[in-house]
Amino acid sequence: MIPLIILASLVVVFLLFLLFQVWRRYFRAVEADATQLTPVDLEAFENLTDPEEALFLKANLSPSEFRAVQRTRIHAAKMYVAALSENARVLVAVGQSARFHPDPEIAAVAVEIVQRAIRLKVWCLLALFRLDAAMFFPARLAPSNGIAHRYLLVTSMAANLPRKSAA
Repeated sequence: MIPLIILASLVVVFLLFLLFQVWRRYFRAVEADATQLTPVDLEAFENLTDPEEALFLKANLSPSEFRAVQRTRIHAAKMYVAALSENARVLVAVGQSARFHPDPEIAAVAVEIVQRAIRLKVWCLLALFRLDAAMFFPARLAPSNGIAHRYLLVTSMAANLPRKSAA
């Protein structure tokens, strides 16, 4: 009976912890603007995920050296994708804060920012799965670099949003 009570109390504590994490992440009041974005060197990220660069390294390094270098490059790319994912979260908050603006043009742009930022977040999640798989098979799988263009598009939209609201 006592082990059952202990187990039940641990489950309750765990569920309260999960509830707190969800509340902290999604329901806290966020004063979001595009200045909160983490700076990301997209040129370096694209270099890390460039398939031609991987082919060059594969041709010029021994297989064991290539796998070690590729794993390091994949780890760095994962850090970039994590930063892009966090920036996508901020961009969703930026779009959400402008969705109900009195100017219908600004509200429409805000809705599009939210949609694109959510898609970017999904792309980041998929990229992280692909990068995790590439860690196990560095000679076979190369990370994709399609995220950088999507990120540039949504950040430029968010950067132009305050200018439209001031006009």
